[in-house]
Amino acid sequence: MAEIEFTIDTETGKCDTQINGIQGPACEQTARQLKQVLGAPTIDRQTAEFRIKPRSKRRVGTND
Repeated sequence: MAEIEFTIDTETGKCDTQINGIQGPACEQTARQLKQVLGAPTIDRQTAEFRIKPRSKRRVGTND
C-alpha cells in the first residue's frame, strides 16, 4: 500500500517527507507532485525501495 509520511518539527517548522510503497519511476512522479505543493526539498534521498525494479508479468499463451 502506498503511503506518504510527513514529520513536522514544531519548533523549527522543518517538514520531512518519506514516500513508502511506491517503486521506481512512479515514486519519482509522486515526489515531483509533492515538490509542486511543498516546494523544493533541502535534502532529497532515494531509498532502497526506490531502486527496486517493478516486475512485469509474463503472459504465456498458445496461438490456437
